[in-house]
Amino acid sequence: MERTMLCILAFGLLLVSGCTKSTDEKEEYDKAITDSTEAIQLNPQDGTAYNNRGRAYYHKEEYDKAIADFTEVIRLDPKYAVAYINRGIAYRDKGELDKAIADLTEVILLDPNLRAVAYYNRGYAYEKKGEKAKAEEDFAQLKKLGHRPP
Repeated sequence: MERTMLCILAFGLLLVSGCTKSTDEKEEYDKAITDSTEAIQLNPQDGTAYNNRGRAYYHKEEYDKAIADFTEVIRLDPKYAVAYINRGIAYRDKGELDKAIADLTEVILLDPNLRAVAYYNRGYAYEKKGEKAKAEEDFAQLKKLGHRPP
């Protein structure tokens, strides 16, 4: 199965991108943005609301807005690894590969439970950057963690 055909969301985490969106899904993202914005207005310190809104913006391919929301989550909680993964994936899909790699590297340092997701997505960023050896290193780490590389 091609990487671009996978779409997985779990625990507020963007794992893989490239899904086709139906009209119903786009309306759901608009509703999520509205609901999350209302939650932020009620409690501007609510990192979950920023993360949820960032995910919705990401799926609408509004990467700058998504990145801004994930950055706010990180400002509120600098150790929240999920926000780094989400921002790293948004940077990667926007084409800002060095920023993506930096965020995904931070995840590897912050949260051992998310290393597999970080290695997968960082390897993909290295691949897009044309750094095949580094991509292969990350995919080898993924395999050591018991996951099948792409």
